[in-house]
Amino acid sequence: MSFAESFSTEFMFAAGVAAAAFLAGLLYLRSRARRTRSVGLKVAGGPKNMRFKCAGCSGQFTHSRQTLASWERGNRTFYCKACRTKANGEKRRTRR
Repeated sequence: MSFAESFSTEFMFAAGVAAAAFLAGLLYLRSRARRTRSVGLKVAGGPKNMRFKCAGCSGQFTHSRQTLASWERGNRTFYCKACRTKANGEKRRTRR
């Protein structure tokens, strides 16, 4: 009796289905995993560093939701909250 003959057809079919289900689950989890490095695959957009240098005062600041949204729109010049408030106030005064 050979190795292949010792297993029943039902057992071989069940083992094949289990292996296919395991492989499908593994591929699904890998597709949903966050990519931390680019190996020819698309990675989540965003700045490489979570800190930016203010274009107004040259201070180092952590990105906020507003600066991250600005990054997604294509802007690469960021201002801290104080410089942005000061610039917006000057714009309002010149419009009047």
